[in-house]
Amino acid sequence: MATVSAATATMVVASAYPVLAVQTNDVGTLDNKTVSVAGGHMTFIDDGDVFEICDTWANGTGVYGALFYNSYIGTDGFQRVMTTEDGGDAGCDKKGYNIGNSGEYIMVICSGKYPTSIIAVAGCDASASFNE
Repeated sequence: MATVSAATATMVVASAYPVLAVQTNDVGTLDNKTVSVAGGHMTFIDDGDVFEICDTWANGTGVYGALFYNSYIGTDGFQRVMTTEDGGDAGCDKKGYNIGNSGEYIMVICSGKYPTSIIAVAGCDASASFNE
C-alpha cells in the first residue's frame, strides 16, 4: 500500500510541475508568444525570431513595444535591447531580433508610449520570461 501511495504522489507532483512552470515563465519553450493591450498586440514569432506589432485602433495613439534581456552571466538585470512601434498606417509592422538561450527575454507593449521597464504600468502589459 505504501508503494502505491508513493507512486501516486510522485505522479501527481510530476504531472503538476509543467503547469506551474508554464505559469511562471517560458524559458526554453519554443513557440509563439503574444502580449496585448487595449488597441493592439505584440507577437514573438519563433520561426525566424520576428516580432510583429499591430495597432488595432485607428485613434492616432499607436502601440509601442520593447524587448528586454537579462543575461545569465551579467548582473545588470533586464536591459532594453530592441524597440518597435505601429500606428498611423495600414497593417502590422515586423522586426527581427535573434533570441538566444544565454539569458531571459521579456516583451512589453504599451499604448501611446515606449516601455521603459519590464514592470507593466497602466496602459502596458508584459509577457512571461522566455528564451530558446
